[in-house]
This record gives sequence, C-alpha cells and structure tokens, in this order.
Amino acid sequence: MKFSDFRQFKPKANQNVFLFVCGDDLLIEESRAVWRQAFGGEWVFEKYSIKEFEDIPASRLMDDALTPSLFSQSRALIIANAEKLTKGRAETLIEIHAVPRSSLKVILGASELKGLEPLTRFFPLVQIDSVKAGDATRWIIDRYKLSPDVARYLVEALGPDLRQLHTEVEKLQTYAGSSRAIEVRDVDILTLRSVQFGPFELDDAVVAGDYRKSVQVLGAMLDDGAEPLMVLARIVRVWRQLYVGKALVGKKSAKHVAVAAGTPVWKANEFVAGCRKHEWKRLVAGFRELLNADRALKTSADPDTYFDVLLWKLMG
Repeated sequence: MKFSDFRQFKPKANQNVFLFVCGDDLLIEESRAVWRQAFGGEWVFEKYSIKEFEDIPASRLMDDALTPSLFSQSRALIIANAEKLTKGRAETLIEIHAVPRSSLKVILGASELKGLEPLTRFFPLVQIDSVKAGDATRWIIDRYKLSPDVARYLVEALGPDLRQLHTEVEKLQTYAGSSRAIEVRDVDILTLRSVQFGPFELDDAVVAGDYRKSVQVLGAMLDDGAEPLMVLARIVRVWRQLYVGKALVGKKSAKHVAVAAGTPVWKANEFVAGCRKHEWKRLVAGFRELLNADRALKTSADPDTYFDVLLWKLMG
C-alpha cells in the first residue's frame, strides 16, 4: 500500500504484533504518528535494534503485555531489522499476539519482506510501496511547496530517498531565504557545486561532446565532495536531454527543442549544435553504459577511474 493509504490503517482490537515492511527511513520515522492513532489511547513508543530486542527476557515482555494500562503506561516497540528474528523470540511474540487487551504492541520492521514470509502466517502485514521518483516529486511539492520543475530536478539529481531529499530541501530553504522561490540553479549550486567550475559546466561539456573538459569538471566535483551517484544522475539527465533533442533537431525550432528537452532556452542554439554532434547509435548505447555505471558505483568501483572510462565510452 502507499503510505497515504497506511494513514487510514485500522488494526483489529485483538492484534498486538505487526510486520511493517518499509524501505524509506523517513517514512519509518513518520509511521509512529500513524501507529499511535491506529492503536488509540496513549502509547509510549520505543525503538530497539533486533539484538537489543532479543536480549529482553521473554517473561518481561509477557508481563508488559499482561499488565493493565491502568497501572502502567502502554508500550509500543518498533524493532529494526526484524528479518533476523530468532525462532524462540517469534514463539514468544505469537503468545503475546494472543493476549486480549494487551498493554504491549510490537512492530517488527524491515526494509523488505524477504526473511519475514513465515511470520505472515501469524501476524498482520503492513507493506509500504517503495518510493518512486514520481512519488518523491509529489511529496516535495506537497510538503515544501516547491515548483514542479525544481522538485523534479531535485529528485533526478538525488534519487527518491525522502530522508536525503528532506535534508537537501532544508539547505536550499536556508540558502534561498524567504524573499524568493527556490530555483533549479540553487539545486545545482548546493548539490553539485564545484569551487573551480560553474554549476552548468559539466552539462555544457557533455552536450558539446568535450571529453577532456568533462573529465576535468567531473574530477573537480568529486574532489569537492560531490557524491558519485549524484554526479552520475546529472550525466543521465543530460543524456536523456540529448536523446530527446536529437529526435527533434531539424523538425522544430531551436527554442522548441530546448523547451522539450528541459534545457535553458538561452542555451538553445548550443544545445541543438551538441545534439547534432552525437550519433544515434552512440546515444542509444550510452544508456546501457550508464546503467552499468549505476551498478558499478553502488558496489566497489573507483569513481575517478570509472568516470574517465564512462565518459570516453559516451563521447570518445
């Protein structure tokens, strides 16, 4: 289910243990308010790692479940990495799940369902859909009132992780202040800035097919602390723009091509010239290389060396 649907979640009165599968850290934190409303009454929430939870004596957990809330506070435990739950602790939770009017609720959290499948026979499952780029974009627009263009650009640069997006938007709000709206240029300056080069110089170098300049600017970004995957997202965005632009060059005006591809209108002529330089075969093959780069940079590839090779394959 989507997190917005989860806000309407109503557990049955006799349900005490839940499986909660959610891959986004910020949504896990925000789920506390939803669980509190779903349980009704006053609940004290505590978060435990799976090791800390396993170390709590089973008798103590059962006592907490059986003690009426009239004499003590009702407790709700959120357990991280619940896929590592032992068989013995699972058996204890099955007993607690059967306690009527329990003063203890346990939420077994995990980033994916794998490893928890056997427990779905005993406990209700709440599985939150993974956050897609479109979901993250709407989340930014609704929560922070950013323009659709800025929200979309921010997600393209950083990905759909809501925690990271939240942090970056806070930085952008501080940078822009309250006197003006946040612009795309602000995202470039704060998330992919380089001391030596301007925020659009990597884009310009890739569009122009300038391998030497691309390597130089990209290296400076990495030296200044830019995250490799964020830099890769920037290259992917430019490559998509070139692909769209290539299909329209010769059929539409330079201004129309720039607008359709999402590039600044004042750079329309340069962009069209760049589209003409890139061959269709190379553009199509480039997407495969970019996909390989995403996998490699998420494992153990050295960013500096890998980007040099990637840019050579893209531009030659």
